[in-house]
Amino acid sequence: MSEAGTTAGPRWQTQCGIGVALLLVAVALWFDAGRLPPPPATGVGPSAALRLVGVIIGVLGLAHLVSAWRARAAGLVSATDVGNHRSLGIVMAALVGQIVLLELGAGFVLSSLWLFVLTARGFGERIGVKPVAIGLVLSLAVYFFFTKALSLALPMGPFERLLG
Repeated sequence: MSEAGTTAGPRWQTQCGIGVALLLVAVALWFDAGRLPPPPATGVGPSAALRLVGVIIGVLGLAHLVSAWRARAAGLVSATDVGNHRSLGIVMAALVGQIVLLELGAGFVLSSLWLFVLTARGFGERIGVKPVAIGLVLSLAVYFFFTKALSLALPMGPFERLLG
């Protein structure tokens, strides 16, 4: 049974720390985007994507701070943060696997597909057709956005060579 005033999830202090860290990352991304070269005559340039990511991370940071503030104001107490080591291990394996796949020449799409499927597994999704299809669509969308809209080069592999 759970006690009154307890909730699942991290303590408000942890949420606050994550929110501050996310805001710091957002500020760093925003300032780094200002140091990139200006956009070419056509297109939006490389700084647009970096600024967009910075804004999204900033919004997530603010959401964490609001959530922490509400939990603190309501007097909610959570159990000790213990984490999920198995899920963390799967997600870390996904990240390391993506780096290895990129170094072995698998290319951006296949390595990103690997990252997506294993991260979904780390969050509890069974590996099957659904996460593979979603991961492939997202990987292709990101690949085409960066290569076509932003005219940036991503690591090439056999799959990207087929796409032309």
